[in-house]
Amino acid sequence: MKLKFSLLLAFFLYFTVFSSAGQFVIKGRVTDSKNGDPIPFASVGLVGVSQGATTNFQGEFTLNSKYSADSLFASFVGYKKRVKKITRGAKLQEVDFQLEPSGREMAEVIVYSGENPAFKILRGVIRNREKNDRSKLSAYEYDSYAKMELDVDNISDKFKEKKVMKDIAQAIKKFEKIAGEDGKLVIPTYISESVGKFYYLESPQRKKETITKTNIKGVGVKDGSLISQLVGGNLVANYNFYQNYVGFFGKDFASPIGDNWKGSYSYFLGDTVNVDGHVCYQMDFDPKNPMDLVFRGQMWIDTTSFALVQIDAAVDKGANLNFIDKIKISQELEQTSSGAWLPARTRFLIDLEEITKGSAGMLLKMYISNKDFVVNKPHELGFYDFTTEVAEDAMQPNPEFWKYARHEPLSTQDLMASALIDSVQNLPIVRTYVEIAEIILSGYKKFNDIEVGPYVSSFAVNKIEGARLRLGFRTNANFDKHWILRGNVGFGTKDLVPKYSAEVNYLFSKKKWTVAGLRHSYDIERVGLTPELIGDNKLFYSFTRWGAFSGAFFRRESEAFFSSEFYKGLTVTTSLNTRSFDPLFRFQYRLNPELGRASAVQDYYQETFATVEFRFAKNETFIMNGNERITLATKRIPVVTLKYQHGFKGFLGGDFTYDRVTLKAYQTFRLGTLGRSDYTFTAGYTPSNLPAPLLFPHLGNETFFFVRSAYSTMNYFEFVSDQYASLQYNHNFEGLLFNRIPLIKKLKWRFIASGNILLGSQRSANREIMKDVNSPLRSKFLDQYSFDSLDPNKPFAEVGYGIDNIFKILRVQAFHRLTYLDHGNPQRFRLMASVNFSF
Repeated sequence: MKLKFSLLLAFFLYFTVFSSAGQFVIKGRVTDSKNGDPIPFASVGLVGVSQGATTNFQGEFTLNSKYSADSLFASFVGYKKRVKKITRGAKLQEVDFQLEPSGREMAEVIVYSGENPAFKILRGVIRNREKNDRSKLSAYEYDSYAKMELDVDNISDKFKEKKVMKDIAQAIKKFEKIAGEDGKLVIPTYISESVGKFYYLESPQRKKETITKTNIKGVGVKDGSLISQLVGGNLVANYNFYQNYVGFFGKDFASPIGDNWKGSYSYFLGDTVNVDGHVCYQMDFDPKNPMDLVFRGQMWIDTTSFALVQIDAAVDKGANLNFIDKIKISQELEQTSSGAWLPARTRFLIDLEEITKGSAGMLLKMYISNKDFVVNKPHELGFYDFTTEVAEDAMQPNPEFWKYARHEPLSTQDLMASALIDSVQNLPIVRTYVEIAEIILSGYKKFNDIEVGPYVSSFAVNKIEGARLRLGFRTNANFDKHWILRGNVGFGTKDLVPKYSAEVNYLFSKKKWTVAGLRHSYDIERVGLTPELIGDNKLFYSFTRWGAFSGAFFRRESEAFFSSEFYKGLTVTTSLNTRSFDPLFRFQYRLNPELGRASAVQDYYQETFATVEFRFAKNETFIMNGNERITLATKRIPVVTLKYQHGFKGFLGGDFTYDRVTLKAYQTFRLGTLGRSDYTFTAGYTPSNLPAPLLFPHLGNETFFFVRSAYSTMNYFEFVSDQYASLQYNHNFEGLLFNRIPLIKKLKWRFIASGNILLGSQRSANREIMKDVNSPLRSKFLDQYSFDSLDPNKPFAEVGYGIDNIFKILRVQAFHRLTYLDHGNPQRFRLMASVNFSF
């Protein structure tokens, strides 16, 4: 009888504790406690019961169990394990986890004799890369949905006391609910979503993204045209881990399945798991040196095809990066009919640290979902010419449209974040902060259709002009989509000479970026430091307005130009210019050099010339900002510019007939684990006999500020050539050396090295033009220059070395002059510094 009673009691307890299959359902979401980002692929399970689930790409899980328990856990690599009490026996309950980030904790390490078993799998990945990598496809395309969110995080108690935070106190209470019981406060300031298509062509490599609809809401967002091109995401976040390096923000991170996998990572092989019908090896990977530009995380490799199915890769604060708390890439791939795998879902996060102790940080989140893949069906080449296309009626805020356009519905947190942005963006003090940030980033203050600036050029002090004041403006697309007006006025308090510039352009076509324009200006410039020689470095050009202002001259210039991208990557520009040269230094040239000292001399000139320029930048991509375009290229393929000029004597007052050809090539490239290099190769030739300023004055630098395009130990205008070739090379070891030195590695310094070499010469006919004519002429002359020539058999050479990333912004570099050590008054050694912002 007692035995029967015991059996009945056991039977009753079994059905009380362990009910029928599928009776107990637990749902929830696992997120990062610091930033609220979902954690895909996290493990969730009942404590004491061998049953669990894995979160999906949204961090959501559903656990169906025939067993009941009183506790539930959630865990993932790089996070502290959490356990929560649950209601035993409840049919349906919801439990959310906020996991706290931590370093990797290995509960147990088993050491096997012989080779790490993970290595065999990784060699299989490399061996099968050709058939699994998407780059094997001749072309592919897919429908895409992208969502981007920008938040304020790392909000300290001190920051909460600021006025701007007190004004949104009520909103903060709602935001804290988003974070969850264990999460930290994150305030959304911008959220956007878009739908469209992405196209890729392998040879020649082309990318194109079309945005059909966008929905944008954010603090300070006035015009969504530029943002609409960024929120597509596939142009900037199309990460491919089969490549040796995964690049973003100008940095290269070694892939855990790249060729250098064994030298960069340690691997830990886990159990096989089923991932969307694929039986996969689960593998953890850690950096051998946490300060190197490498990832830590987890990946899932298909056991039959050795293809990458899923990966969760993060870069921690310990890496040799600036302003970064964390970078994380999660990717889920899908096999196509050809066998290659394409990214079905990608989640990218970058957490920027607070600049000062009492401030807040910023958090950028991006989610991209792709479907309906079409492979190996390329379009005609011209189809890919326009990198980004945004439909005229792209702005679509209608909630009903987005309810069906999204690939997955928004989470509760997403919906609340979108609704609460309005309470932040309408506050006057927030709008003021946004306007200040806009001025700092763009350099202009925007007034609807006119922008005033750039402010970096508004004021300077130099020896000739005294205090230089300048006011400039430009119109934007709100003024007109085709007509673009620019101009400025200025004067110096010492010379009191008015300076001005006026320009009008017309944009014929955005697809081929065809522009024509007229410009007229009168201003003071410097030999060798003119805008056409400095290029797009507007910050450096503004710095040249300060100080002694040597080599100054007044220039009146008129220009008519036409430019068009006739072929993808090939831009042709033609122009007709007139320029005057009225120097403020001791300058004369012989009009008839064959007469020697008997020749008449002149201390000014005017030139009229036509220019044809060919610029080829393969695979360069752009986004449109109204009636301007911004390059997204990293110049990892050489950008080559070939320019030909012809001068006309007697036409529009020109004093010379001449021909001049210049060639320039710039490239940055990776040297494996050694870091990143860049070089600039330039060459020029003119067969004509001309005064020295019309030849090729080589850019010297007598300041303590490092300028990449200058020769650091060469004096101003020390050498001039009529034919030359130069190579300027820089290499950044990206922490390769300092990352391995105790104590020093905490400073995150980066060792840099440079080398510059210049070969040039000047024909005797050109030397005769300038010979023995630099005698004093007028009292206004302040200085004089020799404009000497180089020995064609003896190059000018210098080398440099130094430290970058001092206090995250400073670069200090020493240069040694190796040749022409007795020429004039040379600087054999020079210590230089510059401000350099980089991640």
